[in-house]
Amino acid sequence: MGLFKSKTVFWGLILSLVVFQQSCISRKKQLFFQGLKDTTYTASMQQADPIIQRGDQLMIRIFALDPQSAEYFNAPMGLTANSGQVLNQGMNNGQGASMFGYLVNEKGEIDFPKLGQVNVLGYTQQRLRDSMQVWLLPYLKEPIATVRILNFRVTYLTADKATTMVIANNKTNILQFLGMVGGVNWMDKRNNIKVIRQIDSVRQVFSVNLNDASIFQSPVFYLQPNDIVYLEPNNRKFLETNMQLISYVATISSTLTVLLLLINSLK
Repeated sequence: MGLFKSKTVFWGLILSLVVFQQSCISRKKQLFFQGLKDTTYTASMQQADPIIQRGDQLMIRIFALDPQSAEYFNAPMGLTANSGQVLNQGMNNGQGASMFGYLVNEKGEIDFPKLGQVNVLGYTQQRLRDSMQVWLLPYLKEPIATVRILNFRVTYLTADKATTMVIANNKTNILQFLGMVGGVNWMDKRNNIKVIRQIDSVRQVFSVNLNDASIFQSPVFYLQPNDIVYLEPNNRKFLETNMQLISYVATISSTLTVLLLLINSLK
């Protein structure tokens, strides 16, 4: 009996040490931007202009020397019954406002006044702006266009939650976005955040390390429309989940053992 108790204590200690080792999260893994010194940096503000894709919602405003003529191209947009290409449906942008715009259909086209079906797939906002100013020359004197992607949405995934946000500021970096969604949980991995980016049929996966100052030079430091930001859970998250399951199983086993002993004693 004494030998049995000794073995039980021994294996109990071993199990405790394993649990402790797996549960510990080092201080180093909790620190952001390691290697970032107190000095002045010249930050790169270069951000790739988002590519227009199917399903995007575009705001296009036209100006000209004759404002009255330009207003024809800025008439309120409504959802057409046939084409369904012009959208006038409110979409909350997280700040209480609603957005209106031209919906890019599955063919990559929008239906624009006078121009008809215009293929904008693969254009950047700047390229479409410049093109619109050329296409409208037969109808307006010195036309000026502004183009903006309204549905700048980014999806955030963790082991516990998932949310998709529409961002009003097209120049939003990953740190600002993480602040919008409540930051990083201490049970989430900070050194291997995945940013999944798809432009048309091309999908890319990038790894971001919040523990290292190199994040500021990451190609995905500035987010793009339709990006997916995924935070993996650390080992402790898995361990606690498994320990809870083990605890439930142990409780059930103990209850069954007591019941069996009680039944045998009654016999």
